[in-house]
Amino acid sequence: MKTPHLFDGMPGFVIALLILGVFLVIVVAVMLVKRYTKIFKSDEKPKSEKEVAKEELDRILEPIDEELVERPSEEEEGEESSK
Repeated sequence: MKTPHLFDGMPGFVIALLILGVFLVIVVAVMLVKRYTKIFKSDEKPKSEKEVAKEELDRILEPIDEELVERPSEEEEGEESSK
């Protein structure tokens, strides 16, 4: 005796539509939760382009120490002034 299965009498496209429908319901539920609850909302104000650029430059560029900067020697200064 063969045991009946849930999807035995259904064509393949109906099964695919059911799976798609389940995912659609999940997506709509998440969208509604995000829209009407404060769980996912941020209190931060958007930053201006200048602030973002300044933060990026501060992050990338490192301050230069005076001791690490090589000062040109007297010979190099003499060559540059004669040119």
